[in-house]
Amino acid sequence: MYSIIIINYKTPQLTSECIRGLFKVVPSNTEIIVVDNASGDDSLDILKSNFRNTIKLIPSEINLGFAGGNNLGTKSATGEYLIFLNSDTIIESDFIATCIKILEENKNVGIISPRLKLPGGDYQKAAFGYFPTVWKLMTQQTKNEPSLNISSFTEVGWVSGCALIISRNLFDKIGGWDDNFFLYLEDVDLCRRAHIYHYACAVSQEVKIVHLGGQSTSRNSSKSKYYYISQDYYFKKHYGPLSMVMVKILRWPYLLYKFLIQK
Repeated sequence: MYSIIIINYKTPQLTSECIRGLFKVVPSNTEIIVVDNASGDDSLDILKSNFRNTIKLIPSEINLGFAGGNNLGTKSATGEYLIFLNSDTIIESDFIATCIKILEENKNVGIISPRLKLPGGDYQKAAFGYFPTVWKLMTQQTKNEPSLNISSFTEVGWVSGCALIISRNLFDKIGGWDDNFFLYLEDVDLCRRAHIYHYACAVSQEVKIVHLGGQSTSRNSSKSKYYYISQDYYFKKHYGPLSMVMVKILRWPYLLYKFLIQK
């Protein structure tokens, strides 16, 4: 019934711990697919040794990024529901069954995520939010988060791809992940395309997982580069070329400030 897809990129120990946590809480017929995104280290040997025939291990000869890697894993998925899970998550409860129950009882909700917590116990920032617009960038509202209500779940604009659950039917209907995004905003884009088809996204408040965060990404300068490329593409795709140009202009003062303080 479920297909869990995890991308490994130079984090074989974290990926192994994540899988072991899943084995403890999910049904035995749950399918676990791990895509090694051209790690170039001993990841494949470690994962093969640790799990042998208990997972589907798919090696990629090139680093396809987050969206491309997940699309590759999805090709081998047979489950009715797809669970995209980061390798740097700590699984302590069966969040999947709870989240899927919400999807099945609320047909207008197409995508759902559990609450993400940091190792220290605080909730992770920017784990869900409103869709970004040029106006929100201009007025510095992009980091504002929807207020969560006291019910079992809250509808939001988008949820993080760190632990994102979607039915296979809806995933195929909206075209899967857009692998033009190498890293960042691919989850916002996926949720926006679901919204175009009149499906809401939601955060479950009944279940939580721990997200260690940033274990497979490189230094800050590289992360910024990927983020800006994805941001430009997102605005061009959803709002047109003029919006992309405006975003670039709005970015200049910040980049100039960063340049000056690094001098």
